[in-house]
Amino acid sequence: MTSPKQLFFLQELDLALDKIDGQAAKAEKEATGGVASEALEEALKNESQWLEEFQSQLKTRRVEAETQKERSTHLDGQLYGGAVSNPSALESLEQEAANVRTQTEKLDTEVSELSVQVEESQTKCTDMEQQLKENRAAWETRQTELTELLARLSSEREGIASQRGDLAATLDPAGIQQYEKLRNAKGGLAVAKVERGLCQACRMSLPTQQQQKVRSGRTTVLCATCGRMLFLN
Repeated sequence: MTSPKQLFFLQELDLALDKIDGQAAKAEKEATGGVASEALEEALKNESQWLEEFQSQLKTRRVEAETQKERSTHLDGQLYGGAVSNPSALESLEQEAANVRTQTEKLDTEVSELSVQVEESQTKCTDMEQQLKENRAAWETRQTELTELLARLSSEREGIASQRGDLAATLDPAGIQQYEKLRNAKGGLAVAKVERGLCQACRMSLPTQQQQKVRSGRTTVLCATCGRMLFLN
């Protein structure tokens, strides 16, 4: 007859296997998850697009500003070169020159503002590129760690599974069947220790008569509260 003590030792091995399987599943999920940088990559893509737009606008405004400055120089030459003496024509030139100066000042302001935006955007892109580089380097290191962890867990599992197989081969099939049924129904815990008159699974006190049956070890005793097999160390 298979004793609860033997099944308790079998359960210890099964719990160890469960723990390893849980750790391995978690490591495999992390290993296949990739670098969690999608949000950063999207932010970099958007910022790069803004940078291109700022640079394009800056280039256009600089050309426009240069054109207006050349126009202003040409108008000043007409105004102060003596070639134009007609008062009406001079007034018209002065008005045009004033308009060009106003437009030039406006363009210079826009160029200055766009230059700041380009510099800030370039800094953001550089920072995000550096962060992505660091993330990928950290991920490569983590991948190595996960590979080593999975190899270690596989080796540990193989050893424990071998021990379990050896132990199970010495046990009564009917006892193992009852144990497996209870284990599936009780969240992986089919056998519970009894300490100080308490079932250590549900923490409920056992009747005196039930404690005596557990102590005798002649029959399989189930906890009256949680239904697990009881084992007195």
